[in-house]
Amino acid sequence: MKVGIISAFEAEVKPFISSMYDITVEKHAMLSFHVGKYKDINVVALYSGVCKVNASIATQVLINKFDVTHVIVMGVAGAIANDLKIHDTVISSEVAYHDVNEDILTKYHPWMDSIYFKADHKMLSKMKEVNDNDKTIVIGRMVTGESFIEQEGREEIVEKYNPLCVDMETASMAHVCYANSVPFIAVRSISDTPEESGDEAFSKYYELAAEKSVAVVQRYLSAI
Repeated sequence: MKVGIISAFEAEVKPFISSMYDITVEKHAMLSFHVGKYKDINVVALYSGVCKVNASIATQVLINKFDVTHVIVMGVAGAIANDLKIHDTVISSEVAYHDVNEDILTKYHPWMDSIYFKADHKMLSKMKEVNDNDKTIVIGRMVTGESFIEQEGREEIVEKYNPLCVDMETASMAHVCYANSVPFIAVRSISDTPEESGDEAFSKYYELAAEKSVAVVQRYLSAI
C-alpha cells in the first residue's frame, strides 16, 4: 500500500508532513512531493494549490510518478448543511461538481452512470469504524466548484445537490482517481458556515479546522 495525501493549501498538509519520517522531497510539475512513511505506511504528501486544474495535476502525478494505491484528500470546507458547526468534519460518501453540466460526465469521458464519484467502500467503512465515537464527524455528500459561495449560490446548490459541504478541489481529485481506478476518499473540516462566513471567519477558524482533518486521517492510517 502507498497512500497519496493531498491538500490545497500548505497549512492543511504541513501538520501531517511533520508527523512523517524518512522523508525525501521530489519536484514534479512545479509541486513538491514529500515521500516517506507514517506508522510504517508508505505515504506521499503534498499541497496542490487551489482550483480544480491544480488538484487534477497533483493527483495524476501521484498516480503516474509514485504509483500510489489510494488517495486521501484532506483540508477545510465551507458548510452547506445548516446543522454543521465550525470544526465539524465531513468524510465523503460521494462527491460531485456543482459547476459542471451533468452530461459532460455521463455522455463523454469518463462515461459515468451518474454525476457522483463514490468514495471507496473499504476506505469509507474503516473511516466509519475508527471515528465512530466522534460525534463531530459526519459522512455524506460533498460538492466542488471554483467560486466562493454566497447565500444565493448556497440555496441553488442545496436545491440541486443537498450536500453537507462545498470546496474547490475534491471532485476533480475524485475524477482523476475514478479515471485511473484508484480508491479515493476525502476528509474536510468546516472552516465557515452560513452563520459565520467570509474571509474573516475563514481566517479565524482555518488552522484549527485543518488540524482536525489531519487528526482524522492520522487516526485512519494508524488503524489500517
